[in-house]
Parts: sequence; structure tokens; C-alpha cells
Amino acid sequence: MWSLLWIYLTYVIGVIVTLVIILSLFGISTGVRERAAQLLLVVFAWAAQLEDECENCEDNESAAVPSDEISEFGSGGMETHRPRKRAKGAADHHLIQRRWTNSVDRKLHQSDYETDQEGETEPHPKKNTVSTIVNDSMEIMLAGVESIIEDEVTSRFKAAALPSWNLLSRSRTGYGHINWKLLALWGAGVGFRYVVLLPVRFILFSISLLLLLFNSLWIGLIPNENIRIICNKYSMLTFSRILSRAFSSIIVFHDKQNRPKSGIVVANHTSPIDVMILSTDNVYAMIGQRQGGILGLVQTAVSRSAHHIWFDRTEARDRNTVRRTLKEHVEDPRKLPILIFPEGTCINNTSVMMFKKGSFEVADWVHPIAMKYDNRLGDAFWNSSAQGYFAYLMSMMTSWALMCQVWYMPAMKREPGEDAAVFARRVKRAIAQQGGLVDLEWDGNLKRTMVPDKLKNAQKELFYQYLHRTTSIAGELSADEIEFIKKIQEEDDVPIAQAVNELESKEGLHLKGE
Repeated sequence: MWSLLWIYLTYVIGVIVTLVIILSLFGISTGVRERAAQLLLVVFAWAAQLEDECENCEDNESAAVPSDEISEFGSGGMETHRPRKRAKGAADHHLIQRRWTNSVDRKLHQSDYETDQEGETEPHPKKNTVSTIVNDSMEIMLAGVESIIEDEVTSRFKAAALPSWNLLSRSRTGYGHINWKLLALWGAGVGFRYVVLLPVRFILFSISLLLLLFNSLWIGLIPNENIRIICNKYSMLTFSRILSRAFSSIIVFHDKQNRPKSGIVVANHTSPIDVMILSTDNVYAMIGQRQGGILGLVQTAVSRSAHHIWFDRTEARDRNTVRRTLKEHVEDPRKLPILIFPEGTCINNTSVMMFKKGSFEVADWVHPIAMKYDNRLGDAFWNSSAQGYFAYLMSMMTSWALMCQVWYMPAMKREPGEDAAVFARRVKRAIAQQGGLVDLEWDGNLKRTMVPDKLKNAQKELFYQYLHRTTSIAGELSADEIEFIKKIQEEDDVPIAQAVNELESKEGLHLKGE
């Protein structure tokens, strides 16, 4: 009996794998994944409404009370019935209101003029310099305490929380007691994902990897460049489409008329799977950090059949070589569009962090792409500091599905005289707006390094500019005295107010509001 069952399962898996490969060759979808995803979302919505069981519930009267009117604990201290919803996590519920942080940000980034009741603009009224510094120093210290409790940067390097449980134990953080119906549903899901989906997906993953290695080997031997480019295109499309099936990927591409054919392509970054997602619809050359393991094997394979740029971030000499090679690649219209992730690290797809300006210095035109994942069926974010790449791939293959929307945005041109950093911020802002993501100016590499001095000095400069707008500090101090204040602040790390007092003692200055 068991042998017959094994033969039957082998036959079914073989048929499914063969069908998937054939569909991938022609880029056809039967719609099964989309319908299955819709069914799962309906099941999750139903599961979210299940009520927790209470061991000592005396009656069911509380079930008739609206959920928003039920307190978390009953009068007797026993937990009452409440809808089966996830407790909000750090990504969707802030521990604090960040009152002082927001207040400081508004002050530091306000315009040079204010609008009166008649709609006319006029400069900000000047205030007493010392009292302003003292008052604002208290706000800045309180904002610092708020950042210690919860900041807006480190939360972007952790998996985003879900509004309701998707029956994956890895995303169960924050849930309490599980209803027996939900427990049975979870058990059935575990069996289906590990017994049915995982074998099929792992076979597809292995086939796609072997196909990539074999095709890259013989395509690299083709002497005719035009034929080699055509063969590489269809090989990469087939590889990416088979690999995407290994994760049950559901990908929706918008505005295909903007699909890039050459030049520089920039996109927000969530995981190395981003390349696979984009390569199911177009073929790209890639630039990135030289990796080891499975990723290193893939990098070596694809480099045989197409022109890619790999570098070592720790080598300073690699930067100049990469910039020169990138410029040569962009200037050659026969080469593939080169895909760049200017953030330089993986973000949890809730925000877009600072774009490095290097890729915006070599060309006046870039093609932005916005990517937005739906993590209800599986989270695509890769936390490289906590998880190896193979473990990440296994977690993706045991998830329900991978859902992503991709927007091809119109090409953006660098304005005459526009600095590369300003151009990078403008492109980043457009991508964040298109994908519905939070636009942050922080460097994503802060998850690996300490805050550099240039960011600290930039914040000090913002505070000085604020004082320049709102107080008489610039009007009563000479340029040399202003530089003296900055020097004291930067070298000795003392507050500006103390620097002003030192100047008053030294020069006999008396700063007054106008």
C-alpha cells in the first residue's frame, strides 16, 4: 500500500513539475496561484474573527458586546472574549508618540519665512538667543530619550508585523492562546506546506539552478555576440520564471510601456529575490557585493554569459574601478540595462532609505522601479544579520506564497546643475511615493556601523541654521565668532549655549532679541 502511495505521489509531483516548466518556457500562468491566494486570504480573514477560548468563562454575554467596547480584562481579572487579531507590533504600533522628536524636526526644517493672517510672508521674529538655546536644548534631549526608546531606523531592519496571523509559526510573535479550531487549521497548513508544497518547490528550485549553471556554461562559449545576447535573454527569463514558481510568486507588473531597454535601472531593495522578481519580465545586468555560498555560485554562473559587475565593498580601489566600468557599460547601447539597488542593503519594505549617489553620477538618465511586497502570505524581507541565505530560501519555500507589485516608472533626468545627491533623493522620493513606502533620509548601512561624524555635524548645522533664522545670533556675531562657536561645538562636543557664554566672557558680547 505504501509503495503504491509513494508511486502515486511521485507521479503527481512529476506531472506538476513538468507542467510548471512548460508554462515557464512560454511565460504562461493558469491562474491557480492567484485563486489559491484569494482563498487563503479569505481563510485568514475568517481566522482573524475567531474568539479565544477562556478556561473559566461563566457565560457568553460578552460575545454580544462590540469588540471596541470590551476592555482587555474583565472585572474579575479574567481575560474576556475578543476577536482573533494580532497584537500590534513595533512596525505598525509606536511605543511612544514622538512628540518632542516631531517638534524638533519641524523647527529644524521650517522655512525661512512664515505666513501671517493676511497671507503675506515675512521673516520669523527674532527671539532671545540664550533662552532659545536653553529651551530647545531641553526639547532635543527629550527627543534623544525618545529615540533611545524607539527610533525610526532600526525597526526597518526587522520583519514588519502583520495585522492578522497568516498561520505561519515564524510570524506568531505577539499572539496569545490559540483557539482549537485555529490550531487544527494551523496543523493542516503545516502538513500541506511541508509535505506537498516543499518537495515540489525544492525540485523546481534545483532544476532552475541546474538550468542556470548549464545554460550559462554553453552560452558563454558562443562566439557571436548577437546570438549570445538572444540566448542569454531567453535562458534568464526561463530560469527566473521557474525559480519564481518555487516560491509560488504572484507578480503584477504595471506600466510595461516604461520597461527599460538600456541604461541604469534603480529600485528599492528588500531581498536578493528582488532580482528574480524583476527578471521574470525583463533581463538585466547586475552590480552588487561579491558574495559566497549559493549567491556566489549564481554570480559566477551568470557572469559567463553576460556582463555583470561584482565588487568588494571593503576595498577602496574597487570603488573607482566600479565607477569606471559602470560608466562604460551605460555608454554601450548594446549592453543590458544594469540593475542597481542604491540603498546598498535590505530594508523590510516599509520604507525607502538613503540612495547612494555613486550610481547617479555616471548618467543623466535613470529608470526607477518601485517594488511593494504583500507580506500576508509570506514576508520577502531577508535579515542577513540573523539568517543565512539558504535558511532564508527554505523559509520562503515553506511560506504560502510571495506576492509583489512592480511599477515601471517613467525615466527621470538629472536637471542642469543638479547635484548627484539631490538627484538621488528626488528619485528615491518618487519611488517611495509610487510604492506607498515611507521616505527616510537615513543610511541603511547604519545597521552595520556606528553613526558617522558627517551625520552628526549635519544635524548640528541644521540647528545652527535654525538659530540663524529665529534669533539674533548671526546679526550680532562676526563670521570669525560664528566659526569659533562651531569649532568649540565640534571639537569639545559642548552645547552651543556654553559656546555663546564663552564668547560673551571673552568678547564682552551681550546677545539680545531684536
